[in-house]
Amino acid sequence: MTTASNAKPILARFNELVPYQSQHADNGIPREVMEYLAANKVFPVVSPPGLVGRNALAPLRGWPGLCISIAQCTPKQGPVSHNHTGTLENFFCLDGRFDVLWGNKLENKVTLEPGDLCSMPPGVYRAFRNLTDSEARLLVLIQGDEKMSDKIQMPRAIGDEVREKHGDKVMDLLAGINMRFEGDDLKEVPPAQIHARVTRAKKLTPNSGDSSMLPIMSPKQGGAPIENWPGLSVSMLKVKTGASSTAKVDGDHCQWVVNLSNDPCEIQVDAEQTTLNKFDLIRVEPGSTRTLQNKSGGELNILLATQSKETIQPQGIH
Repeated sequence: MTTASNAKPILARFNELVPYQSQHADNGIPREVMEYLAANKVFPVVSPPGLVGRNALAPLRGWPGLCISIAQCTPKQGPVSHNHTGTLENFFCLDGRFDVLWGNKLENKVTLEPGDLCSMPPGVYRAFRNLTDSEARLLVLIQGDEKMSDKIQMPRAIGDEVREKHGDKVMDLLAGINMRFEGDDLKEVPPAQIHARVTRAKKLTPNSGDSSMLPIMSPKQGGAPIENWPGLSVSMLKVKTGASSTAKVDGDHCQWVVNLSNDPCEIQVDAEQTTLNKFDLIRVEPGSTRTLQNKSGGELNILLATQSKETIQPQGIH
């Protein structure tokens, strides 16, 4: 962990990311198995140190308690029903349209459009589906504690199907990355409870004193429409044509910056300058000043995920 104000930012280019379907195929899990169980392609971007799980091979390391990935689905495709047993999973729609489904029979759903977010607590079966006729993507932010395991449970019937087709060895390899098939029916969550954990891009309201900053999620009393676990805040930043946005990240936080727009965004972190293309991600270190500049012909949408040094602590969010 670095706190030097002149530290170079850490960068992930979307077009250089490797899906974990390919990563785990090299370790013996057939690609078709991972494509069936998960999105067609899942690109791990950030994982905490010491993580054991499907996202452990992410190119960037962050602080404890946060995984960031991009799930890319072909038309009408998505993962099977699964439950995150100890983490809070947040789906942010990057492009296209998605149904997020939940319940023991996936009988409930909410539809997300670009800029919308659905925050799914642990202990709920969920899945998602790309509703469009082309590839579409979700940004997935998974929050856990210091010993975050990235563990998911899937229904036993799905495991029986995988075992029959691919054998016990593949089942053991899946268990090794915390993908297991021991799930029974879970306590049903009232639909209204999940709908209350959905934000719409068109309904976000500016932060007090800064009309360009639109809070999405924050810990309790953080002023955002969705309450998440301590340690992470998520906002949308809008930068108008010809404008810039400068802020200093204090010594207790780092900030993940994602360009959501088709147009490139110029970013300077202290003395270092680079360009963020669509879905590129950069980490701004504690104590650094970052300036985003819009030289394009349209407004830029930037996602800011600000993480605290304080390890994310699970709360009683149901």
